[in-house]
This record gives sequence, structure tokens and C-alpha cells, in this order.
Amino acid sequence: MERKVMDHELCVVTGAASGIARAIAERFLAEGADLIIGDYNIELAKELYGNNPQVLDIVQMDATKIEDLERLGEAVAKTGRKVKAVLPIVGNGPNNMIPDVTPQMFHLTMDLNVFSAFFTVQKVLPYMSDKSAIVLISSIAGFQGGKNAIVYNAAKAAVRSMARSFAGELAERGIRANAISPGPTETTGFKEFVNDNDEARKGIIANIPLGHIGKPSEIAAVALFLASDEASFVTGAEVITDGGFTNR
Repeated sequence: MERKVMDHELCVVTGAASGIARAIAERFLAEGADLIIGDYNIELAKELYGNNPQVLDIVQMDATKIEDLERLGEAVAKTGRKVKAVLPIVGNGPNNMIPDVTPQMFHLTMDLNVFSAFFTVQKVLPYMSDKSAIVLISSIAGFQGGKNAIVYNAAKAAVRSMARSFAGELAERGIRANAISPGPTETTGFKEFVNDNDEARKGIIANIPLGHIGKPSEIAAVALFLASDEASFVTGAEVITDGGFTNR
């Protein structure tokens, strides 16, 4: 029998109850991974993964709270195993024009995207194996600079930079770090963005050379590659996964 890409490898995925993170968790499970999952919506996470023997623990967590991220690290420690890949996928933030951004909005957006990614990695790092991987989710917003989302754009740019810095500092341990920058992707956030406006959706698709909105499974396929030994010589990279949207 052909060995699966992540057969019996321990991986950590946060935000796994929905969106891109859910697609990543499902793909990794299909490829044989054992998972520790973190999510704010513990009821949905248990509904999705509670009966799967490959899911070793489901941690209820607010990724902006350091004590919750410490509990995620403790869950990893309890397995007594080394982590092959950590994928902190939590992220989001309110979109507002510059005059409307409050300090609370600013800090929430930075906490959801930057704080959560950094401290998830920090708390899991002691348990990572040699030749393991960090996969962060940035966004094309991190270099596009679209309007109404200045803080979110800046946060995603920070995530891109963080992947390069992780790569530089952890290379001597054999740990690779990369970022994925998705374009428009069929998630709840995207649906809220277009607000059931067919013309808006068609307008976006018209600017995607490959002719469709991205599927979470397409992002998950890139994450699987970057987390696996197939990407053993890839580190400090950003993989733009947008169907050509920024290359038109």
C-alpha cells in the first residue's frame, strides 16, 4: 500500500472548524495525519472531529489569549510526540476606512492575525521535530493595499514577513517556514464581502484568469505540499494562490 503523505505525522491546525483551516484539517486527515485542533467554536469542532481517532485533542481557544495558546502547547506536550507541522490559520478583522478605525479594531485585527500566528508557533515550537514545517496564511491583501482594510492589509503583510523571519531563525534546526497568500476564496468571509451580490461576484471572477473563485481545498493542497517533505528545499517563500488575480 502506498504511504500517505502525512501518515502518522502529528500536526497542529488552529481555526479548523471552518473555512480554509477546515479544508486543511480534512485534507491532512485524509493524508494520514494525526491532529491536534484548536478552535473557538468547540461545539462545532467536536461535531466535525470528535469521533475521528486521528484527532488526538480538540482545544477550545481564543487565539488572541496567550493562556489559551499555552493550553494548546500543553495538549501537544501530553502526546509525548514531535510535531511535523504547525498551521495557525486563525485570522480576520473588521474592514473600515482610515477615519473609522478605533484602537479596539486595530488591536483586534493585529491580535487575530499576527499575535495568534506568532504565539501559536512559539508555544508549539519546543515540540517540533527536525525537518518540520510552519505554514502561515497571509493574503494577497498583504501586498495589494486595497482600500477599506488598511489594518488587515498591514497585518497580513506582517504575517508574510514573519514567515521569512521564522525561516531565517529556525533553519539551523531544520525547521522550514512559508506563507500562503490566497486570493478570493469561497469562505464565509468572502460571501459576506460580496453580500449575495451576483454582479460583484461576476466582477471578481472576470479578473481571475483561471475563471473561478478559489476553493478552500485548493488552498489546502498548497498547505499540504509546504508542510510535507515534498517541499524539503522550500523555506522563506510566499506562495500566491489566487488563480492569477494579481498577475493580470
